[in-house]
Amino acid sequence: LGSLLTSAQGFDELLAMAEKGDSSTVDLLVKDIYGGSYEAMGLPGDLVASSFGKAARSRISGPAREQVHDADIAKSLLHLISNGIGQIAYLHANLYNCERIIFGGFFIRGKKATMHTISYAINYWSKGKVEALFLRHEGYLGAVGAYMKGAESQDFAGKNYGENFAFSDSFEVNDVMSKALEFLELDRLDLPLVKFPLIGDSDYQADLIDLAVDTEARHYWLDIFKDGLERFCKVIRDGESNRNHIDRRIAFFKKKFIECLALLRKNPFAYGVLTVRTLLDCREQFLAEFDFYDPYLKFKQEENAAALTQLPTRLEYLHKMSWEERQGELIRGILGGNIFDWGSSAVVKINETKQIDFKDACDIVQGRPWFVDHLEHWVKRLKRAPVQKMMIFVDNSGADIVLGVLPFVEEMLRMGSEVVLAANSRPALNDITSHELRLLLTQILPMSPIIREAHENDK
Repeated sequence: LGSLLTSAQGFDELLAMAEKGDSSTVDLLVKDIYGGSYEAMGLPGDLVASSFGKAARSRISGPAREQVHDADIAKSLLHLISNGIGQIAYLHANLYNCERIIFGGFFIRGKKATMHTISYAINYWSKGKVEALFLRHEGYLGAVGAYMKGAESQDFAGKNYGENFAFSDSFEVNDVMSKALEFLELDRLDLPLVKFPLIGDSDYQADLIDLAVDTEARHYWLDIFKDGLERFCKVIRDGESNRNHIDRRIAFFKKKFIECLALLRKNPFAYGVLTVRTLLDCREQFLAEFDFYDPYLKFKQEENAAALTQLPTRLEYLHKMSWEERQGELIRGILGGNIFDWGSSAVVKINETKQIDFKDACDIVQGRPWFVDHLEHWVKRLKRAPVQKMMIFVDNSGADIVLGVLPFVEEMLRMGSEVVLAANSRPALNDITSHELRLLLTQILPMSPIIREAHENDK
């Protein structure tokens, strides 16, 4: 229909034409009928009363026809189709009490004008109660669906997949949503992802801050990643075991990651949802692209070895305390051991002037009350009865796991609890992996009879 009405030679050209058009030259608006808004019915003056309503011969003829351009016709046609889609979609959503509608298909293909008109239609018909959503790679839905269908008969059926941001296309900064995406790369995860059963039906979300919406937080975290890039590259250079072309690989990684941060600063929706975890995933994927599998491996080994030398002294120090005093010191030790993840510029500056050891870290921890402080409640809970079973999601190597978490584990085991330690299956920064944790425990068993006994009895 667009080809018949205009000079457009294809669908992309028709939509590009529509973006430049003014549909009011051919559409009959409310104000054309009433001279302005129809307030009695709540109809704004620029609302379309009839698509192509002015195209009647009596309304557009002679010189007036020359004022109507192909772009205007294309825009009117886009509104006509999109409004129809929006109304039908809303009516179906209303039948099933759906508050979100996801649109896909060749008609959309990331085109800004199309998404805008459909969103406007959904918002109008639902009076703002229903939201229109669009997928970044909706053009691949058929291909992904066919792949997943074929996977049912293969040994990788039931696996989970994640987008690889290092290779997939993003929406361009200066041409947002007006370019067909060309690449979508998915990584097959080693293990299937399942909802943690102890969460139940809660609305728990791992990411508390939406950086795409919170401008101040977005710039803060983008600055953190950019300002720390030189230090991060130094860690890679010092710790990477694969020395082949290492300077060149680091330069390529640095260039690509800086471009990624610049893109997200201008267009925070470039990769869809934007959180701190998204930024970390991007960085890990860019590292993998240039063959940096575990750049913190040497650092983690050194930190673990250093922390192990301090563990007997730490345990002896804790054992001399009264029970109640020890509970507070254990929590303080967990906070001190986690200093690597604090992220504040003050801690970074301290670490640049001297290497922070565990005692320094604990001394830096502010006095109580802490920002989130339930210590009294926790101590009262322990006095009633020991926790039957506990799962601890461990984080960093070195002082965090060895001097912070494991003394706490020993205390819980002493009180009769069963403890499960959960660690990453793949490398991520200096986080300890499950494989590394198993090796570390073999070194710790001789230092703690309590942990050794629990380990031997699968506790």
